[in-house]
Amino acid sequence: PQPLAFQPLPQLTPHQNAVLQKALEARDYFLLWGPPGTGKTNRLLKHLVEYLFRHSSQNILLLAYTNRAVDEICGALEEVLPEDSPGYLRIGSRYATAEPYRPRLLSLQLESIRTRKELRALIDGHRLVVGTLASFDNAREEMLALKKFDLVVIDEASQILEPQLVGLLTHFPKAILIGDHRQLPAVVQQAPHLTAIQDDQLKSIGLNDLADSLFERLFRRCRQQGWSQAFDILEEQGRMHRDLMEFPNRQFYDGILKTLPETLPTGLRQSAPLERSLPPDATALEKALASQRLLFLSTPIDLHSPTLKTNAHEARQVLHVLLALRRLFEASHQALDWSQVGIITPYRAQIALLKTTLAKAGLPADRLTIDTVERYQGGARDVIVLSLCTNALEQIDALVSLSSDGVDRKLNVALTRAREQLVVIGNAELLERNPSYAAFLAFLKEKGALCQTLSLEMNRETARP
Repeated sequence: PQPLAFQPLPQLTPHQNAVLQKALEARDYFLLWGPPGTGKTNRLLKHLVEYLFRHSSQNILLLAYTNRAVDEICGALEEVLPEDSPGYLRIGSRYATAEPYRPRLLSLQLESIRTRKELRALIDGHRLVVGTLASFDNAREEMLALKKFDLVVIDEASQILEPQLVGLLTHFPKAILIGDHRQLPAVVQQAPHLTAIQDDQLKSIGLNDLADSLFERLFRRCRQQGWSQAFDILEEQGRMHRDLMEFPNRQFYDGILKTLPETLPTGLRQSAPLERSLPPDATALEKALASQRLLFLSTPIDLHSPTLKTNAHEARQVLHVLLALRRLFEASHQALDWSQVGIITPYRAQIALLKTTLAKAGLPADRLTIDTVERYQGGARDVIVLSLCTNALEQIDALVSLSSDGVDRKLNVALTRAREQLVVIGNAELLERNPSYAAFLAFLKEKGALCQTLSLEMNRETARP
């Protein structure tokens, strides 16, 4: 490491400042492991770029796997860059770029360029370039011929396979990779026996499986070799209430996660009790939702589902949960913000059934985000309802995505999207045959949050928009 006269930033906690300083001082590369809600983009990446922008003349390339993550990076940069600075250039398509960031697109700014001198001035005048890995690959040769970058920062690195990165990184003096190999990985179509490495020399450098990301391999390697200067872990998360954090922390993160200090408003929120007023004629479901942040509602399998990818019992239970939540908010003289309620389910067919069921009851299905766990990675809502839609034992394999160290990455992502309350709906008898779900159900029993016989009675009032 290169020692740095670093002044801690008041916007960060002591732990976050220590990690930031370590990333700045690292020489060739640095791996930042950011579990859910730890602010790897809107805290660490944002302030890393701000610090370097203000205290150096470095040119920085910022890449991510998805356009959604690039939009998030752009939003972070907009917050910290001086108003009188040229800002940043974004590489990519206007159709894949959120509207607020389209004026930053290189393609739009090139429309007014007439000479190579003007092009050079445009490129030289911007120290920050942002884009997806795919977008940069399309322009790599031209961009690297025009601009020398001192640093590349790659977000979502745990979703990028090694061949996509290893050649790219040779073009930069330093790389910072940010990711979480215990969340969803890159999509690989080949069977595990086809991606497994047999060569002993490759195994000796930790390359055991071609389905692993470069981030995951390097992180394991750094830990095994004791190269502590080259990696760190963000341990403070500011998303989940501590009651929702407890199981993922225990099961997926070896107990390292902490909520933010209670000296901060978010830290106070994360430790606050759940206090909701009850209507005079409250149902059993409403009473449970008023007092418990984590709840599992066991439902029957759907024997009439033609493809096994729908479950009408779960769809009705989701409806009951939303109606109950609305009644609880009304009892407290508040309006439920439907945009802060999300529903996660594994199948498109169940998404369609849920939308139909909610719309028929008069609920604003178009204001809810109903999607798969894959599309929820990186997102969060105050309340999450998880419909597991498991009607047969063989479906459990589709629910599970095990990492090399045995972590169920899909379950991890699903359980870490909620800030305030999480309701899980599924068939407990089927799910407990899987080790990951068996551990989750045992935890729920321990906490008194597993409801096998909770009444499914419909709310007394008629649903209304």
